[in-house]
Amino acid sequence: ALEKLSSLNGILYTHNKFAEQFGYFDYKNQVGLIAQEVEKVIPEVVKIAPFDMDKDGNSKSGDKYLTVQYEKIATLLVEAIKELSNRLEELEQKIGKEK
Repeated sequence: ALEKLSSLNGILYTHNKFAEQFGYFDYKNQVGLIAQEVEKVIPEVVKIAPFDMDKDGNSKSGDKYLTVQYEKIATLLVEAIKELSNRLEELEQKIGKEK
């Protein structure tokens, strides 16, 4: 889990004029992940964006606009925290034995 999450990059972005045609008019700063990066390591949490999806789940535009289902990443976050916790515990035990 930690290795997968470590390969992702959090970004700061704003919607652009192109996004307006899909109903996005909020030009405040947004935070997120790049769906194409996420798809490479956790394809289960990426899907065609709702505005680009036909009734069969395919891209209407052919451009395959993607969206990240962030709520599904929570499980991986839990597992990564557990991995870090285990590593910390091992280091603490090792340091304790060296004293």
